[in-house]
Amino acid sequence: MIVKVVRVRDVAIIDMELEPCADVFTFRIEGREIHLCGKTVVLPEPLEEFRKGLLVLVKTPFFVECEGGNCVAARVNL
Repeated sequence: MIVKVVRVRDVAIIDMELEPCADVFTFRIEGREIHLCGKTVVLPEPLEEFRKGLLVLVKTPFFVECEGGNCVAARVNL
């Protein structure tokens, strides 16, 4: 699986080849691991903490807000 991560200050953009599991869901980030939709993805390096972001799952964008590694993602309606 290809995972692309761009982080600037406290904002991150994460692009993953993973199917979305719902329109709104929670996920957790712990060091190099992202626990998302019942799967664990291991990144090559730890992802620094961020507060807001964009998660793209198979070309479906989700707005993300995180605190302490606990995140909520909501599908963007275009």
